[in-house]
Amino acid sequence: MSIKKDNRLAWGVSLLVFGCLFLFKQIQIIPAEFESYIFDFKNYPLILGVIFLLCHSNKNIGIVLLVVGLLFRLSDIIHYTKHISDFIWPVLLILAGAIMVFGKKK
Repeated sequence: MSIKKDNRLAWGVSLLVFGCLFLFKQIQIIPAEFESYIFDFKNYPLILGVIFLLCHSNKNIGIVLLVVGLLFRLSDIIHYTKHISDFIWPVLLILAGAIMVFGKKK
């Protein structure tokens, strides 16, 4: 596929997705609890990044959009993962035990 066709496909799919989302919002198909997540400006680069990764042969555009979206969401990511360090040692111990029990026997 040529670059021009790739661009048309990626942008066309993007317009279709966003158009459907906004139509679903207007006819109130999307539940209210999901509306705030879907229509948050910070999520738009993430949605576009996934579409461009799937539809465009040049994956750099999709990766850049995903990174921008993740940067927009950085404070949320830090908030949700700040206590993950409490689980590292137990998970590592469970993994080590599972490897010893279910691992390849010589």
